[in-house]
Amino acid sequence: MKKFHPFYSIGTLGIVVIACLHMFLALGLALRSIHSTFYALYAVFLTFLILGVIFTVKNVNTSF
Repeated sequence: MKKFHPFYSIGTLGIVVIACLHMFLALGLALRSIHSTFYALYAVFLTFLILGVIFTVKNVNTSF
């Protein structure tokens, strides 16, 4: 099994949590002013996820 870089876990968990929170606040409480904040958070966690994939692939390629 591959050992994933911690950024991969942070990015994946962050996107899942932020998506659930965004859906709750947008649908459950009908708050429309919070969407721009969540778009910035999506970008941050997507960056963590992409960096985690890059570091994991780089680490797998150097281990051979």
